[in-house]
Amino acid sequence: MNYRKVLITGAGGDLGTELCRQFAQQGTAIVAVNRSRQPIETLSQSLPATAEFHPYFVDQSDCEATDALLPTILAEHSDIDLVLLNAGIDKPQKLTDFDWRLAKQHFDINVISNYVFLAHLVPYFLRRGQGHIAAVSSLAGYAGFPYEHVYNGSKAAVRMMVDGIRIELQGSGIAVTGIYPGFLEGRMAEGNAWQVDGYLSQTEAAATIIAGLQQGSAEIAFPAAQAEQVAQVLALPQEERDSLIAQMMAMD
Repeated sequence: MNYRKVLITGAGGDLGTELCRQFAQQGTAIVAVNRSRQPIETLSQSLPATAEFHPYFVDQSDCEATDALLPTILAEHSDIDLVLLNAGIDKPQKLTDFDWRLAKQHFDINVISNYVFLAHLVPYFLRRGQGHIAAVSSLAGYAGFPYEHVYNGSKAAVRMMVDGIRIELQGSGIAVTGIYPGFLEGRMAEGNAWQVDGYLSQTEAAATIIAGLQQGSAEIAFPAAQAEQVAQVLALPQEERDSLIAQMMAMD
């Protein structure tokens, strides 16, 4: 199916930008939510002249501000049929130099802000008897990694959130999709603590996500080879698994 209007959080990030571009090319109207203005202004200028693009700005680590903004968005857009909860951060830390405030920021942005959106969007969709909720987790949400365990934990929480709300909303007319990317090119890849070869392009990632959503997939895990590797690693005995994971990491 094609969507009339999509709300995308983290729309100014690498993946969010590419999702906006590809949806716009399909003629889908976009409600773009982002913290900073500059990436959205750049994105807006790159879209087709015919694109319907509605930007809103909020720091999603501020849940009160996010909560206050949503009634305005939904009042101004009565025809959103897909919500793509994409906002996220990944900033690795060593336990010997750990800031719990940064850990809290991960959970506020990667998890709690999603629930703020859901608190408004689920009733919005229920009133209409239809809608589609999708949330970006990560293949990294299936295991804990040195330096990245806060990020891993936040993405595991998103995975649990998706599974729980899918069951809770059965029969409601609201579809729910979990999105589980592997390693993607871009700013988050440059700042993380993994040491891997081969990052998927944002163009390929966005195309895979949109195709999966349009097909009505409950889970979109990609690239397939990395998803299979995660399953194989999790099946290993604990000591062997820990040793293999440690070899994947790099942290100055």
